[in-house]
Amino acid sequence: MSMYFLDETDDWPEYQTIRDEIHRLEREHLELSRELAEIESGRAASSTADDPAARIHGLRARLKDVQRKLDESLSMYR
Repeated sequence: MSMYFLDETDDWPEYQTIRDEIHRLEREHLELSRELAEIESGRAASSTADDPAARIHGLRARLKDVQRKLDESLSMYR
């Protein structure tokens, strides 16, 4: 028997589902952060039809939503 609860949860499908969701959210967060950084630095292709300010606002909103979901998912492990 393990001393820590989480050491015994590796085989539980519920925790694998949570872990997969956390990894997906982390990847999405990273992609959004990179895209936002590119647009803010002006390196993004200027051929996009969107207004850069509107695109930045949309990305920040999505990033905030992903961060909230990530915090909620991670709270299951605390």
